[in-house]
Amino acid sequence: MKDMAGIDLTELSVEDLRAITQNAQNIIIHKQTQRLRDAYEMFEEIAEEAGSSIEEILSMGEDIKQERSVRYRDPKNPENIWTGRGRKPNWLLEEVAKGNHIEDFAVEDGE
Repeated sequence: MKDMAGIDLTELSVEDLRAITQNAQNIIIHKQTQRLRDAYEMFEEIAEEAGSSIEEILSMGEDIKQERSVRYRDPKNPENIWTGRGRKPNWLLEEVAKGNHIEDFAVEDGE
């Protein structure tokens, strides 16, 4: 069994194969770390160009992610939202108990 470098791996000892494997793992970790460092530096540049910090951008991202996942909203209090997952919030249970339908609170795409 030859690899891409033309080395016949079947001729190597178990110790040699373990050493190659460990070396390969170390190289993989180094490359992954470098890739993340490069991405972070790019992110820093983008944040600087936008006049923001990485923390501000990440915080906004969380807000945007939450807004995208909102499926139900209370028109009386837009802060009351529900993603449709987990236990229904009290505000929605109260509205349903009043005779309203859950669909009345559904958020349309783009809202």
